[in-house]
Amino acid sequence: MHYYTKHIKDYKTDTAHLTLLEHGVYNSLIDLYILSENPLEPNLQKLCRLVHAKTDDEIKAVENILAEFFIESDDGYRQKKCDQELIRIFGKSASARKSAKHRWSSERNANVVQTDSERNAKAMLPNTQDPLPINPLPNKELFEEFWNNYPHRDGNKKTKKESLVWWGKQSIDTLTNVLSGVKKYKKYIEKCHKDKVFDGGVSDPIRYLKNEKYTDELEVKTKRNSTYL
Repeated sequence: MHYYTKHIKDYKTDTAHLTLLEHGVYNSLIDLYILSENPLEPNLQKLCRLVHAKTDDEIKAVENILAEFFIESDDGYRQKKCDQELIRIFGKSASARKSAKHRWSSERNANVVQTDSERNAKAMLPNTQDPLPINPLPNKELFEEFWNNYPHRDGNKKTKKESLVWWGKQSIDTLTNVLSGVKKYKKYIEKCHKDKVFDGGVSDPIRYLKNEKYTDELEVKTKRNSTYL
């Protein structure tokens, strides 16, 4: 898991106008950004689900924080300081540096870095010399949700470890699709058992993930005909 330090005094100075709810939302969005190693999900409904924003007030707080502290781009909501922090952690390769430079080389983004958004982000994610963990595996909480919903989890420790490694390499978009797909798959298996047509063909979770079975259209065959869930 990634971690970062926080200068409390700077943070309080730059975010004094936020409500208690908005403070919680801002911290949750920053955590998600660093943990997933990706820009924030551009779909508001999906993003709110990822940070557990459910009430109207919580969803409105997410909208307010996104508008003030993040920049909407083609691949999601970005924040330069978050990108810099990720590059500091993982960006020792030339390709990572080149990618970051390209994202923030335009005149528009050059102006953006002078705004309060970056100043506030700096308070959230200052430079640190603290040691960082090796080979972090992001989105473990979401992985546990997948693992708990998968209808066959009898694989050995190696199977779960391999699944978690795969999970850590995926985008938030992919993980959202997996979580949606596995819940449908669970209902599908339950329906098969109920109709007594289950053939026992549930593969190990790692094969389900690698073969992108979460995108399959599921059909339950009964004795009379076929029905779709």
